[in-house]
Amino acid sequence: MESSRRLQLHRIQQVLDHVHHNLDKPLAVAALAKRCGLSRWQFNRILAHQTGLSLGRYVREMRLSQAAEMLLFTKQRMIDIALACGFSCDISFSRSFKQHFGCAPVKYRQRGLPCLLKTPMSCHPDLLPPESLRSRVPGIRLDFQPTFTVAGVAGQVNGLFSACPDFNDKLPRLWRDFSSINSADADHPRIGVLDLAGGSNASFTYLAGTEVQEPPATDTLSSITVPGRNYVVIAFHGPLVSLPDVLKWFFQAWLPNSGCEALHAYDLEIYPPGLTPSAPQVSMEYWIPVKLCRPMISWNAPNC
Repeated sequence: MESSRRLQLHRIQQVLDHVHHNLDKPLAVAALAKRCGLSRWQFNRILAHQTGLSLGRYVREMRLSQAAEMLLFTKQRMIDIALACGFSCDISFSRSFKQHFGCAPVKYRQRGLPCLLKTPMSCHPDLLPPESLRSRVPGIRLDFQPTFTVAGVAGQVNGLFSACPDFNDKLPRLWRDFSSINSADADHPRIGVLDLAGGSNASFTYLAGTEVQEPPATDTLSSITVPGRNYVVIAFHGPLVSLPDVLKWFFQAWLPNSGCEALHAYDLEIYPPGLTPSAPQVSMEYWIPVKLCRPMISWNAPNC
């Protein structure tokens, strides 16, 4: 089983390497699949099973993300950026860019914040979470979160890298306590705030709550105001018990090769409304504050 998965991932990686180095060229899905001896349907089925993505969507997101990065890190003209990222003209580029990022390229450059940047996916078997975790290859992006406030129930937790981790016991208890106090607000995303200013090896404060406009005027709930900053966002899909091991993989295998440096600040866990932690498959996002040390996408595409 594991050897079959490694072969599938090796085939995917062959295609991804070609995509990352040729974003300025035509990238027809059928031709890309043929590079590893598969039909378009076969390749998309394997890719979707391992990553949850179609190849066409991935190519589009990588082109737009590289364009966004070039807007931030270079002074190139719009038409030059469009051509370097595989668009035939600046009009089609601007239309696609606004549809994906919610603003025109000029506005994105003026704002100067790396929002919704899809990072290059690696399917190299040695750099992925093991199959035993039963989670997809995590999607990862670079994003910016403005300052916001979270109110909820707080407690001290020994985290993933502490000598005596106890988060598996304490976190469900904090979320149950918050739900009992705040049952009327079930339609909003749940946000876990991890105060890691003292480092990831120490005990830290975990706040289980939801976003609020103003700090609560009550002693029942605690609040934290999270300052605006850049984050690497891990889109997790799988059993929630697998999340700690996916995070270990992220810090030990992905981050050292990313061009980002993790900061000791507030990590965030974003859960959908109505979360059932014991469900066999959970979709959530884990946000890690970072400093961007070098471009993350153009670095992988020297032709551009």
